[in-house]
Order: sequence, then structure tokens, then C-alpha cells
Amino acid sequence: MTYQQFPEQPQYSAPPANLPIPQPPHWSPPNSAPPTLPYGVIPVVPIAAKSAGAAVALELVLGIFGIFGVGNLYARQIGLGIALMVSYWVFFWINIFLIGIVIGLVTLPLTWVIYMVVGPLTAARGVTRHNMGMLR
Repeated sequence: MTYQQFPEQPQYSAPPANLPIPQPPHWSPPNSAPPTLPYGVIPVVPIAAKSAGAAVALELVLGIFGIFGVGNLYARQIGLGIALMVSYWVFFWINIFLIGIVIGLVTLPLTWVIYMVVGPLTAARGVTRHNMGMLR
């Protein structure tokens, strides 16, 4: 039986010992003072981007059950989200009482449709503003 001879592998040498080790540009030695910013400069803290589709879906899906404002809460428009939640139920009960004089039969579904349009639109706008850094 014969064995096949493989060609000799190339030999690599170690790099010279006197080469400096490259460091990233923001590197600072350990135990050094943190960098200071000039007076009046506010550091920028990155914010996580939010999805407009998720905000609209929250408004539409929960809006079917009369829970409006959750998409706006997701978009970090807390005041508007709570205002939508509370005002819908205030108008809902006003419309329930107006059913006694028949006008509530028109205004109740009309109120729901208006909230189903306004809620998702304001949520999508809020996500856009949040992603642009206009809301914190």
C-alpha cells in the first residue's frame, strides 16, 4: 500500500513584536476620566424606533371592542391616548341616554366610526413624530 504525499504546508512567521496595536478611535485607557461635553451641549440618547403598523393595529383591533387610545399610548402620546379612552366612554354613555329620544341611534355608531378613523391616524402620526425624535 502506498501513501500519497501531500505538498509541504507554507510556514508563517509571527508579526514583528515592535508594531503598535491599533485601537478604535473612541478608545481610552481604563480608569481614565469620562469625556466631558462643553457647557450647554446635551448628549443625544438613541431611542428605539416604533412601528406605525403596530400602533394602527392596536387602535383598530382594540377599537372594535371600544378600547381606543392604546395605539397612541404605544406611540408615547400619553395625554392623547388617555383623552381618547376617557372621551369615548363619556360620549358612549351620553349616546346611550340619547337613545331614549332616538338620536342616540345615529350618534352612537357615528361616534364609534369617528374614533375608528381618528385613533389610528393620530397613532400613526405619533409614531412618525417619535421616530423623528420629536417626542420623548
